[in-house]
Amino acid sequence: MSDETQPPIIYWIKGVSVDDPNAEMVFKGFRYWNESQGEYRQFFDSYQGRAVVADLQQPNIAISGLVSEDEGRYWCMVAEWSGRQQEGTDADGMAVMIDGPKSYVTSIQVDNDVTINIGDDATIECMGNGIFDTVTWYEGPFHLPDSENFTHTEIGTFTKVGTKLIYNNNLVLMEPGFTNMHIDSFFGLNVQNAQMENAGRYWCELSLSTAVNEELQTDRSSTLLVIQSPPFSCDNKAPGQYPDPDDCSMYYECVSGNPITYHRSCGYDGLVFNSVENYCDWAANVPPPCRRAADKKSIENRINQRGNETIKLLYS
Repeated sequence: MSDETQPPIIYWIKGVSVDDPNAEMVFKGFRYWNESQGEYRQFFDSYQGRAVVADLQQPNIAISGLVSEDEGRYWCMVAEWSGRQQEGTDADGMAVMIDGPKSYVTSIQVDNDVTINIGDDATIECMGNGIFDTVTWYEGPFHLPDSENFTHTEIGTFTKVGTKLIYNNNLVLMEPGFTNMHIDSFFGLNVQNAQMENAGRYWCELSLSTAVNEELQTDRSSTLLVIQSPPFSCDNKAPGQYPDPDDCSMYYECVSGNPITYHRSCGYDGLVFNSVENYCDWAANVPPPCRRAADKKSIENRINQRGNETIKLLYS
């Protein structure tokens, strides 16, 4: 199915981050594939009866009857049905303050995506507003809320890339497996001699180590790193099927005695080429990097109105 007939799942979550095991589920909703079935909406715990999401295509949330416990960071997360992984999952958070302004942090990604060729160098930029003393980069999708019991269940890989401790003489600590990456003096993530396994979604987290309210003073934003490979050719290759390194929903077929390189599609949305078994399979059944959906969703949300009684968090 295309994106037009397979609407994403919308989540609103309150917490330090969406993968925080102590985060609160606020809302889950989606439009059914069959439009005649309408929409599904569910609010949780104290948000039932005082929160409203009027339009799932622009899922702004309004929360009434604010209390001090409502202060914190709210995340709007969009996830594809088919993969709910790096390209098909994104989120953005915003700080909500009760009874006057307070110190908070905002992480800002300069680009939604960065596209380079294999072997190239790249910098994924990150900017921030507010007071922060720690920059942490992650790669991969979230720990997504389980669709049945709404607990946080790890799906795929979610890996720390490295940390820059501004409060400790700008000490940079890179994690094993990311030897071709470094966090620069402007908080960006430098990638050298990029390989296909480096492709994915990268998150810049800004935080304050001495934060009084960790939710307000921690924020993340993401950029998708796309790495393109050289053109495929069947020259000097044995007959058979070969994965398309640039598009997991496609594959190449080489036929003995035929000079033509066939570029074929797996056909159905959510199917990707399984290079281990040499056939098209559901994305959840294949190893990375093809355990992902083909399309990415980008989200942006902001506060439109905040009063003593009602706040609105906007997604556009």
